[in-house]
Amino acid sequence: MYVKKEFELEDTSGARLRASAEGIDAFVKARFGLSVHWGLYCVEGRGEWVMHWEQIPHDVYRERMARFNPTRFEPEEWADLMVETGQKALLITAKHHDGFCLWDTALTDFKATRAAYGRDILAELAPVLRARDIALHFYYSLLDWTHSAYRDDWPAYVAYYQGQLRELCTNYGPIGGVLFDGYWPSIGFFEEMKYFEAGGPWDLAGACDLIHQLQPDAVIVNNSHVLPLPGEDYQIWELDMPGESRSHVNTKEIGDCPTATWWNLNSGWGYEPRKHCVKRPEVIVEALRKALAMDAFYWLNVGPRPFGDIHPEEQQALRAIGRYIREFKLLPCD
Repeated sequence: MYVKKEFELEDTSGARLRASAEGIDAFVKARFGLSVHWGLYCVEGRGEWVMHWEQIPHDVYRERMARFNPTRFEPEEWADLMVETGQKALLITAKHHDGFCLWDTALTDFKATRAAYGRDILAELAPVLRARDIALHFYYSLLDWTHSAYRDDWPAYVAYYQGQLRELCTNYGPIGGVLFDGYWPSIGFFEEMKYFEAGGPWDLAGACDLIHQLQPDAVIVNNSHVLPLPGEDYQIWELDMPGESRSHVNTKEIGDCPTATWWNLNSGWGYEPRKHCVKRPEVIVEALRKALAMDAFYWLNVGPRPFGDIHPEEQQALRAIGRYIREFKLLPCD
């Protein structure tokens, strides 16, 4: 899928702000968090890229909203599982590449509150996590396959996505951070993926300053596979350890920011039962040990089911990981 290319980075030297020292310190000390890929795509059970891979038209894809009704979604269960696992942060896909939003955004009707579920998932998660001292991080896709302005009116799209960032940073109390995805300057696209490409500058400096102004303690990372740009607070490797590029996607260069690694517990990121293969807890613990030895934060991803629960086998694995952590004292206990 990915092809390296000659590239230019967007100039973000105009970014004025960074996360506070307290915010960066809190993230670094948290060490271990749960990543969640969950959205409209889960009803298909064929991964978070199903709309693109199967070339589903937007009007047909929207029909899945009538089936998005995760009545088993219990924020308390998610949060208690995280406490048992030893995780101090939750990263959730507020908006993935398909453009579907898990919150009650005022800027589009392509959202959970207009689906059969009819509720703001982020609003239900935020207070439950805060009560357990778990930091809430938002994954936000800059790339958008369905918003018309992404292809037809670039300035309007930039205003749209930054408007959504303002909502995320003002409606849910203190947040731990924001992870951007979809800005991949070093990666070339196949011909059928040309519509992935941006229509102009992203104004990433403006986006970072907006977040840091509204949420001074929030740490920002861009899953760009290159060194962090001014305005970003840590560097992340997807399915690699810092400095590794076995997938030939990530940079091997390590910058001067804190580092993180991002792995999945199952075979993929989103719910995909036909490829279901949960990794053994021992494998995850060994990767966690390696990350901790490198002073890197460790994000571990699950893909909840359409019903709204984390798969029972994933829950079982997470609990086993928590037992390892406590037995071998891998992380500080409260």
